[in-house]
Amino acid sequence: MDARSLRTYATAAAVPAALVIVGHLAWAWYAHPASADRQGAAFDHGIALAAVLAATLSAGRVALWIEGRARHVWADAFAVVAAIAVLAHMAKAWRDDGVGDLGVLAAHLFALGAVAVAANLVRAVEDRRRPG
Repeated sequence: MDARSLRTYATAAAVPAALVIVGHLAWAWYAHPASADRQGAAFDHGIALAAVLAATLSAGRVALWIEGRARHVWADAFAVVAAIAVLAHMAKAWRDDGVGDLGVLAAHLFALGAVAVAANLVRAVEDRRRPG
């Protein structure tokens, strides 16, 4: 598989996936007239859109790696997916517990720091395994 076809396949998968998610959100929005239900549905569908974004960004990094324009494909993909996961979890915690809880913010900032450290460790392993 070459980089161009990978980008094409990623786009061909991401666009319909995003349209299905948005379409399902529209259906859920009108199926539930309560404001709290609508907010919950919008939040959950936003998380699904973030997952599609993470997959698409990761595919883009792999395409750059295939072209020889990115050195740390696994570290970059890990960082994107993990950062979006941490931010999604933080948003869920804020939705459930309220934004005023600074402990939630501190814990998730620590988790983002751990993601950065882990991504750099993966980069180091990739550099070590690189020939030449």
